[in-house]
Amino acid sequence: MALRGAAWRWGPAVAWAALILFLGSRPIADLPLPAFPGLDKALHASIYGVLGFLAVRGLETPGPWRALAWGAVIGFSWGFLDEWAQSATPNRTAELGDLLADVAGAAAGGWLAFRTSRVRARSQV
Repeated sequence: MALRGAAWRWGPAVAWAALILFLGSRPIADLPLPAFPGLDKALHASIYGVLGFLAVRGLETPGPWRALAWGAVIGFSWGFLDEWAQSATPNRTAELGDLLADVAGAAAGGWLAFRTSRVRARSQV
């Protein structure tokens, strides 16, 4: 039973992280490009926001600052790996701005996971 609980908590985050790494390792010609400048940073933040949300939900962290910090750590770690993979992919480059957007998005997602878990816990009381 413990394995099923862990899979339920961590499965979505692991699957999302794998999707991020898969997409990040694709040549740029295989991916749709943003219509205007800056949209790619918003996409990075949004994609990593989902990762931060799913990962912090799996952690079940006890406080908002820990949720924010864990989201940022996860965003930095996975974002760094993603940018490194992109640097080795034809027609792709690693950008510091993308990594910063990843960290910001994941931190926000982590905080949101904490907030929604508190609302859910309060409604079950």
